[in-house]
Amino acid sequence: MKTYQFVCRSTPDGFKEYASVREDGTEIKRIDRDVWQETVRQFRERVGAELEAEGCQLAEHQYTL
Repeated sequence: MKTYQFVCRSTPDGFKEYASVREDGTEIKRIDRDVWQETVRQFRERVGAELEAEGCQLAEHQYTL
């Protein structure tokens, strides 16, 4: 089963957020957020809808806005 989760990281280059799609524990797809183009909410809504249309499910212990 494919699941996805949102990951937030603070790096020396700045804040990063991305969606990680996993199948059997292995990351198979990653979608990065452009912090200058969309808000966290816009990113999560857009990517969540896109991935759920592809048949992915939100991973356990994730939240939605």
